Amino acid sequence: MNVTILKSIRKSGAFAAMALAGTALASHAPQAQEFKFTYAGYPSPKISSGKAVNFFAAEVEKRTNGRVKFKIHHSGSLYQEEKALEALLAGSIDFAAAGTSTVGVFTRHYDWVNLPYIVSGDIKTGPRQLLQMINSDVGKEIQAKVEKETGLKLVYIMPSNGGARAIATRKVRLVVPADIKNVKQRVSLAPLDVIINKAWGANPTPIPWADTFTGFSQGLFEGVQIPIPHIHNVGFDEIAKYITMVNFQYLPQVMWVRVDFWNKLPAEVRKVMLEVGQEAALYEMKVDQEAHQAFRDAIKKRGAEIIDLTPEQMAMWQKASESVYKSEAVAKYTPPALLARLRKAGMLK
Repeated sequence: MNVTILKSIRKSGAFAAMALAGTALASHAPQAQEFKFTYAGYPSPKISSGKAVNFFAAEVEKRTNGRVKFKIHHSGSLYQEEKALEALLAGSIDFAAAGTSTVGVFTRHYDWVNLPYIVSGDIKTGPRQLLQMINSDVGKEIQAKVEKETGLKLVYIMPSNGGARAIATRKVRLVVPADIKNVKQRVSLAPLDVIINKAWGANPTPIPWADTFTGFSQGLFEGVQIPIPHIHNVGFDEIAKYITMVNFQYLPQVMWVRVDFWNKLPAEVRKVMLEVGQEAALYEMKVDQEAHQAFRDAIKKRGAEIIDLTPEQMAMWQKASESVYKSEAVAKYTPPALLARLRKAGMLK
């Protein structure tokens, strides 16, 4: 995003802080202060990240004895992804869920989360690695840079969010990287997605998420790269003939808040939110693991073929992705020394 535009959005949000939909309803006694916050995001309540949002809102309300309440707008019904972050920065809403891929439109410091095969593609392992990396010292250092650059604070992460990314295609059956050569792929607006697809030899086309299903339905592109639950819930499996489990990347959702807004909240409210946020992250991973096979079964029932790659085929995709780490843009924000620290932080005991 243009830096001037980002600064303009942040400035307007600061002036609007006291007029937010969720601005505190204060009584004369500070201890009686109540808060009604507005949340918006893409996650559906049918998938793990949407369920984690509900868990977070309910637990925060419970542990603050009703002082803090959330008005939840799921499934992009108010805003979603980059539009949700823009609304958040402008002060139109108080909390927003958006993916680490989407935040790449605003900052490149979270590119590391979405680097291909930076963690295991196994849904029981990869999300745990990501959560451990985010919560590590090096993860917190990166978060501090993001806060300074964008004015956005990570409250908690939903690391699994449907599991690793698969590729749904209308007609082309993908098994090895050679199959994707010159094939038009919808990618997010984040620059890293373009770099990854070019490394494979694909033809990446950045398209906002809100326009993705329509574009896929109309055949404007051949493939879409998202996790299994999203493929089913949105209905991509009604159009796609093949779903290839390339498992190259996770798309964690993050609960974001504006830094200046967050800093004005009472310390005890912030403490509860951070504690519940850590629990919501664990809850999200558990829910996602339990539901994953059911989503696979539902996709097969609609007639799409799920292609699980052999270790040899997966190694070919990993090999094809190696140049991503050497690209100038990636090395600038995730240099080798930083990458080594992150990988060390993600080692599970």
